[in-house]
Amino acid sequence: CSDLAIELGINIPTGKDSLSMKQKYKDGDVIAPGTVIISAAGNTDDITKVVEPVLKKNGGNIYYINLSNDTYKLGGSSFAQILNKVGTETPDIKDASLLKKAFNLVQQLIRDEKIQAGHDIGSGGLITTLLELCFADPGLGATIDLTTLNESDTIKLLFAENIGLVFQAEDSIVSVFENSGIACHKIGSVNDTGSLSLTNQSEQHNLDVAHLRDVWFKTSYLLDKKQCGPVLAKQRFDNYKNQPLNFVFPAHFDGKKPILDRNVKRPKAAVIREKGSNSERELANAMYMAGFDVKDVHMTDLISGRETLEDIQFIGAVGGFSNSDVLGSAKGWAGAFMYNEKARVALEKFFDRPDTLSVGVCNGCQLFVELGLINRNHEEKPKMLHNSSAKHESIFTSLTIAENRSVMLSSLAGCTLGVWVSHGEGRFHLPYGEDKYQIVAKYAYENYPANPNGSHFNTAMLCDDSGRHLVMMPHIERSTFQWNWANYPEGRKDEVSPWIEAFVNARKWVEK
Repeated sequence: CSDLAIELGINIPTGKDSLSMKQKYKDGDVIAPGTVIISAAGNTDDITKVVEPVLKKNGGNIYYINLSNDTYKLGGSSFAQILNKVGTETPDIKDASLLKKAFNLVQQLIRDEKIQAGHDIGSGGLITTLLELCFADPGLGATIDLTTLNESDTIKLLFAENIGLVFQAEDSIVSVFENSGIACHKIGSVNDTGSLSLTNQSEQHNLDVAHLRDVWFKTSYLLDKKQCGPVLAKQRFDNYKNQPLNFVFPAHFDGKKPILDRNVKRPKAAVIREKGSNSERELANAMYMAGFDVKDVHMTDLISGRETLEDIQFIGAVGGFSNSDVLGSAKGWAGAFMYNEKARVALEKFFDRPDTLSVGVCNGCQLFVELGLINRNHEEKPKMLHNSSAKHESIFTSLTIAENRSVMLSSLAGCTLGVWVSHGEGRFHLPYGEDKYQIVAKYAYENYPANPNGSHFNTAMLCDDSGRHLVMMPHIERSTFQWNWANYPEGRKDEVSPWIEAFVNARKWVEK
């Protein structure tokens, strides 16, 4: 490792990496096998110039580079492990300078948008890489011919873990590698049959991608059964491939950042946070981009009276784990308002004013619901309960925005947009009928895991009767840029996502 790092001109961070990982369950503990971990980090100088490990149906042919420059060896591989073997020979990197040259060239081609998709070869070997490139898009497949790699042993070729790359690009890319002395092999093309067709010399195999995707997912399913029980684990296993992310953007959306008049004074907004909060920077940035002058307000500011919110028109209570959630999500935070008079009065006066707006995101949603600020006239208030899965859920899902009276989101009615979710107590418990609530948005699919928490009426966002005060469990502030999304409509190069409109709507309302 040391010699290779020196040749490559990189350093390996030192420090303690745990060799013992234990997860406790009601019926016993699961101990992960001891694994030596070498940590590394890479710099991305342009987040918009990246490729994803998903083949594109119109993205060109498929190419392979053996970065190890070594022959194919099965020692130490996952394939050997399942046969209860270790092996005698492991692949090595024979020429560090060639690896460095190839890596830098690939990076430049990505910056130049010459490469459309790509995946490294590691655990599981070439066959795993090829399959994973097909898994994310239902119906996607590939037709592969490995004959040019000159390895007659197909098992070695498919399962050896020689470091390498598989990527998709136009044919003109071959000459770029040839001119740099790097062997780049064209190995196939994309198909839409949902089959991975493999040829190596006279040997042929046809693999069903959908079936093998279930095999690949089964390990997660078995772990899921231990975490959230057999019913929801089976729902996730059945639904993960049947809940596609299909988006509907607003017709008026042009993808541009908001244009602001610098001669107009920015209205004042505040981000409210507590010990253990996070995402305050993302929320502040969304507010600022939309045209607000944003103030950072900690609970100590409100408790001490240093901050009264009297000059603030828009507040955002952020996500995270206030007080480490030791009393339950946001309950400690709510107590900090309820049992500190200056903080309580400041918030009450803010909500009583007719010229104010608020948004509570995730932990902030739990806070405002716990304080009874959204359905103030209801005798029995909503509650935020633990997810039906009884575990923290962190996924990228989609929401459909209903016809609604929310100041922030009424203009996006009819849209279906992607968004991040990350919570353990995100289940809206709404004791009355659906017609008693102003439900702003619902998860695009009612069933788990697209609905990650089991909320009544599939609720993801709720506002008060005035439309001025909005709460949500999903993180729109973490989804304001195209590169935030785990999946985004192909071909777009937007500066912002449609979610920024919610914050622009807030600023326009305040300025009226």
